[in-house]
Amino acid sequence: MSLSPVVSTTVLGKRKATAYVLHLAASSPPSDHQSDPKPSTSTAKLAVHDSPQPYSKKALNPCTYSGCAKSYSKASRLAEHIRSHTGERPYVCTTCQKSYLRESHLQAHAKSHLSESERPYVCMESAACQKRFWTLQHLHVHENTHRGAKSYSCSIEGCNEVFSKHHQLRSHTCEAHAPPGTKPYMCTHPGCTKSFATNQKLRGHVKTHDNKRYTCSHLNCLPPSSTEPIYYPTWTSLQAHIREAHPPTCMHVLCNGRTFTSQHNLRAHQKLHEQQELEALLAGVETPGTTDYPRKRRRGGEVGRDWKCDKCGKEFKSMKALTTHNNVIHLGHRNHVCPHQHCSSAFGYKHLLERHMTKIHNTQSIAGTSELEGDTTSDTDCTDIDPAHSAEPLSIDRITGHAYSLRSRMPASKTIQCPYPDVESLLLSPPDIPLSSSAGRCAHFLFRAYDLRRHLKADHGLLGNKSKVDSWVKAHRGLS
Repeated sequence: MSLSPVVSTTVLGKRKATAYVLHLAASSPPSDHQSDPKPSTSTAKLAVHDSPQPYSKKALNPCTYSGCAKSYSKASRLAEHIRSHTGERPYVCTTCQKSYLRESHLQAHAKSHLSESERPYVCMESAACQKRFWTLQHLHVHENTHRGAKSYSCSIEGCNEVFSKHHQLRSHTCEAHAPPGTKPYMCTHPGCTKSFATNQKLRGHVKTHDNKRYTCSHLNCLPPSSTEPIYYPTWTSLQAHIREAHPPTCMHVLCNGRTFTSQHNLRAHQKLHEQQELEALLAGVETPGTTDYPRKRRRGGEVGRDWKCDKCGKEFKSMKALTTHNNVIHLGHRNHVCPHQHCSSAFGYKHLLERHMTKIHNTQSIAGTSELEGDTTSDTDCTDIDPAHSAEPLSIDRITGHAYSLRSRMPASKTIQCPYPDVESLLLSPPDIPLSSSAGRCAHFLFRAYDLRRHLKADHGLLGNKSKVDSWVKAHRGLS
């Protein structure tokens, strides 16, 4: 009796099925002492299969990330796959600090730091070569260069060029079949002519052709289950949608849904609410040893002054305010100089210079206009200009801000006059009612383009275009 294999197949490294044939020889002649002789049996072949079913094992470890249908038979393989979603790279090279998802990848990388003499596979095709490689596959590829084997052929119709290396084929395609300046890795998307120096940059570029790359995850933008969400081709377009449709909003009760242009501005605003609540809490606590006179409340409150001057001990709410205080008070910087020819006044703060120019250099204009307005206005403005009248009681014009309104209409060296009604070219959209020039030009004077836009909105009910208003103000001042 003998046992010999007949069929043996291998699928993906696993033995699928092996059939053995059992040979049974004919029985020996019966002996004399056997009472019931058995009939002779001819040679028979009995097929015996040790593994009749192909190898199959259910993947009991599916990926739990939404949109990923991969599953694995081992929990360790699933853990390696999860790292591709989380970005975790726990295996770090101790020599160059590069990190990898799998330990096998790190081991393969670690060989790059070893000397060439430790590579086990040596090229024997040429005595002058003697190059060494880590894998047999790399050795075979290298040996083909000695034998003249060329496996990379040009796919362009009519071109019979063949190359031994892939990068040679890419270089040939760029030089012979592409416009000058084309890089090796070309985008194959219809209508796109871009090319890149590396495959990594090409893969990053290909993503830009996916029109369903970004979608808004805001609750108000989530579509019903039966419809698809709105997609955005670029990150910039998605951010523009978020700024327009879902601007950062303060949820404080007193703000009534106030919105901001950025999250940074919202966080700064929320910090003010925290400081105000803390100040209100501290206001009800009496500090022992205080005098009967209440302490003067400082502008901006007392909470949040984390920057302290080491020379005078004064506290500030920002590093910029502390630096300005040190330059002006302790170093004596006076960077804001009066632009008038015969005036040598200089100030540490811009608002002091503006007040100086309004009071000193516009005295005659204010006085001339005061005669037209009446005696009350004249007395009010003289009170602001002449220190001798500072002891006089406040008039109703000063209390109601009429004097301030008068000064704002006085022209100065850097002021601009409101161009209303000739403002149609400065608006975001045409006005509902045509503007009439019969009423005359607005007599309001302002300093900044921002003030002009606020004035147009508050006094004339018009929305100005920021870029157009800025350009007009620069041209009006002669700075463009």
